[in-house]
Parts: sequence; C-alpha cells; structure tokens
Amino acid sequence: MLVCTSCGKGKNMINFSRHKKGSSGAGGTWALRAPIHSKIQKPNLHVYKGEKYCTKCLRVVKVVKQYPISTSLL
Repeated sequence: MLVCTSCGKGKNMINFSRHKKGSSGAGGTWALRAPIHSKIQKPNLHVYKGEKYCTKCLRVVKVVKQYPISTSLL
C-alpha cells in the first residue's frame, strides 16, 4: 500500500489542465478550452529496514537512528 508508516502520507487526487485556457475570439473561450483531467499524485516512498517512509520522514528517521538521544544528559 502506498502510505508512509510514520506520517501516513498517501495518494492524493488533483485536477489539472494540460495547457492554458484559450483567449476570446473566433469561437469564444470554449474554442481552445483545455480539458481538465484527474491525476493521482503518489508519495515518494523508500523502503528502509523493512518499512516504507516518505522522503521527509526518511531524513528524520536516519538522523535519529544515527545520533540517538541519551536520557542521562536530560
């Protein structure tokens, strides 16, 4: 499944236009109107130690695992 295990980021549905809308003239604005399509944006997931992380969370997880916080100083 395309979901980050840390933050829960998943698929996102967006509407986009392939080109700009037409200008008025020779048929009006509908003559060159761009069709609007649905598009699915997928998160940039990486597998790290058997779990899937998005790019943002992967940086955080790697830094925390490399430099663990010691409780004796707190």
